[in-house]
Amino acid sequence: MRTIRIKQVDAFATRPFEGNPAGVVTDAGALTDSEMQAIAKEMNCSETAFVLPSSSADLRLRYFTPAQEVDLCGHATIATLHALREEGRPEGPLRAETPIGILELAVGTAMHWMRQDTPRFRAFDATPEAISELLGLDPGDLDPALPLGIAYTGLWDLLVPLRNLGALRRARPDMRELARHNKGMGVTSTHLYCRETERPDSTLHTRDFSPAAGVPEDPHTGTASGALGAFLVHAGVLAPGRHLFEQGWTVGRPGLIHVEVATGAAAVRVGGGAVTVLDGGMTLD
Repeated sequence: MRTIRIKQVDAFATRPFEGNPAGVVTDAGALTDSEMQAIAKEMNCSETAFVLPSSSADLRLRYFTPAQEVDLCGHATIATLHALREEGRPEGPLRAETPIGILELAVGTAMHWMRQDTPRFRAFDATPEAISELLGLDPGDLDPALPLGIAYTGLWDLLVPLRNLGALRRARPDMRELARHNKGMGVTSTHLYCRETERPDSTLHTRDFSPAAGVPEDPHTGTASGALGAFLVHAGVLAPGRHLFEQGWTVGRPGLIHVEVATGAAAVRVGGGAVTVLDGGMTLD
């Protein structure tokens, strides 16, 4: 009988049952692709991360939703850094090989950081009527003072501005139709944002739907947060520097994502804390 050690870590959280849970296997070198997919399905977190040996970096990371492998996952990366720190990895930088290339990460104590891929942007041409219908909202719920577009820092995300928290909470997408729409556009998620926040020190409040990747609503999305930060700095809406994005209130898992964007949106990294809530063995056969 084979077993693996596996953890469940709440990322972008400072206490259990907040933030976004991720599965983490820190010694996955002997696992097959089908076993990694089965483990992610069994864990049923939005993503499970697997740490493997690398010949070109300190380690290699792969990410699986319950339905498929994805190229990058911010909260699962933060969760992995936390798990590695618990297992004795010293604080400081490390390089991780991922499906999108080698990323610069940093292990900390209360905070871990990941630098994301170089930001890229695409225009999105849609009427307020079309995009609001897709989200189960009225056209007046969209904020015309903020930009609507598509951005990439490892995954492509559709970024939709709403007027306030009320509109954000009312969003009720048809998940099947949204998945079809996102697949057709080549984006992983539809990421909603507004300037009204729950906390006075937050920059934005966000909400994320990723049914195209098998995740109807993701409590916290590090990759999409990085894409949003870079997009808004690129558009001149936010100044370069560090911002605080809040997410997860709509699913009862509040948490905070630190987003740091360089001048000109040339680079972005995201950071946050994490808490291990489960540490045990999973039987494979």
